[in-house]
Amino acid sequence: MSNTDLVSFLSGYVRNPKIVELGQLDSLEKEKLPDSWLDILSRKSSDRVAVTLSYWNEFKAEFEQVLEYLRDNLVSIDLLHSEFGSFAGYSLLYGVKANDSERILYYEGRNPKFKKINPEVLVFWNDLPSSLKSFYELHNGWRYLPSGSMGLSPVEDFFLLESEEWGILDTIGKSPVDLSKTLALYENGMGDYLCIEFKNGSQNCLLWSSSGAPKLGLDFWPVVDSWTVMGF
Repeated sequence: MSNTDLVSFLSGYVRNPKIVELGQLDSLEKEKLPDSWLDILSRKSSDRVAVTLSYWNEFKAEFEQVLEYLRDNLVSIDLLHSEFGSFAGYSLLYGVKANDSERILYYEGRNPKFKKINPEVLVFWNDLPSSLKSFYELHNGWRYLPSGSMGLSPVEDFFLLESEEWGILDTIGKSPVDLSKTLALYENGMGDYLCIEFKNGSQNCLLWSSSGAPKLGLDFWPVVDSWTVMGF
C-alpha cells in the first residue's frame, strides 16, 4: 500500500493522519520521540522490522505468542502523526499480515513520552506489574488501530469500573470485586475488559464482561498474549 493509500485508509479512523519520515522532523520534533523510536526510524524501511523486534524481545516472556507471530508477519513500521481526542501526536504504526489472508492489519503504539495518566489511575500506577510499566516506556499501549481494541489501551483510556454503568449487575447482583479499585486496561471490542483489582496490597487480575459474570483469578500476561494473537 502506498503512503497515499495508507493515509486514505487511516483517515477513516483517526483525524489528519500523516506518515512522516524522520528526515522531515527538526531537532525539536525529534526530541519528542523516545530514543528507541529514533533508533528504529533511522533505519531503512527494510531493516526497521528486525530492530523493532529487538526492542520487543525484552518482553518475550510476556508476549510469547505475539512475538512469535510478529517475527513471521510484521511487514512494516512507520511513524504516524494524527489527532486522537483533543491531543495530536506521534504513534509507531505496525503493518501486520493477517492470519487468514494477505490483508495487512494496522496496529498503533502511541508515544510513551507524552502519556497523560489520569489522577484516578495515578493512584494505582506504582502498583501495576513492573513489566507492564516497562512496556509503557516503549509504547503507550499497543492495539488494533481501526477498532481501538484487541490490545493494551493507552493510559488515557484506562478507567475504573465504577465510572461506568453496568447493566450486568442487575443479573449477577452484588459485584464480587470493588469497582472503585478495579482498573480496566485492555478491551476486546466486544464488551469484555481485562482488569486488575487493587485490594489489601495485592493485585487480582480478572475478566469483566458486560454480558456475563466476571472471571476471577486470572494470570494477566497470558490473557493479554492470547487475546492479542486472536486479533491477528
